[in-house]
Amino acid sequence: MADSNADNSSDSSQAARPSFQVRIPVEWDEDADPEIIYANQVMVSHMGPEFFLTFGVVVPPMLTDQLPDALHIRPQVRVAVSREAMPSFVKALQDSLQRFQMAQRAGGQQGTAGPAGQQGGVPGPASEGNPTSS
Repeated sequence: MADSNADNSSDSSQAARPSFQVRIPVEWDEDADPEIIYANQVMVSHMGPEFFLTFGVVVPPMLTDQLPDALHIRPQVRVAVSREAMPSFVKALQDSLQRFQMAQRAGGQQGTAGPAGQQGGVPGPASEGNPTSS
């Protein structure tokens, strides 16, 4: 009898909790001016729930008479991306690359950037389905 009462109180506490979702738009801060860091190399790794993208620079030798045994990549920045956001990140990169290649074939040189669903933004993990999120 005590067991059935414990089960009933558990059911009533779950029924009392409201079940709903709230959508809050996520927007890029247009006034922000982040530092631009050049990279010509990238290394992708993952550990636990995150992916790590390490961007670096390798400078080729200027003289061919003394070639080194190896070229060293100088890491510039490492970015952690959640596993939930990574598919959107990859899709945004693919879409941007496709637009770039199409522009190159058409003879254009202009770059584009903007919110997801428009020009290459990446939706965050909690904003799935919200085309203006980043």
